[in-house]
This record gives sequence, C-alpha cells and structure tokens, in this order.
Amino acid sequence: MSKYIREGEVAERMAELMEPINKQILMCDNREDLLMLACAMVTLVRSIFDQELGEDGRKKMFKDLV
Repeated sequence: MSKYIREGEVAERMAELMEPINKQILMCDNREDLLMLACAMVTLVRSIFDQELGEDGRKKMFKDLV
C-alpha cells in the first residue's frame, strides 16, 4: 500500500508534483510555446502510461479522459 493513500495526502502530493510543471507553463512566452509544452507533455504521458499500465491501460486512461 502506498504511503500516499491516506485521505488528503493524494491531492497534496499531486499539487506538489505539479509545481514544476506550473512553473514551466508560466515560462511560456506565447501560444506556440504553450502548445509545444503541451505536445511534449502528452508524449511523455503516453510513454509513462505505456510503461506503467501497458498499452491497454494507456488506451483506457486516454479514453476515460475524453
């Protein structure tokens, strides 16, 4: 069982993990930079899902997002 399972800690940990990403978003100078960052993030997310959940798990995660 993960040490982050306790109530409230998951959201807190997620916010902590998002801090550097939010800083990167603020560094974007224009729409093109923001879209490039988003594309890079989607590519990385796909790789993470494939690695951790497998292709079927990744497809389910993306399907559930829509």
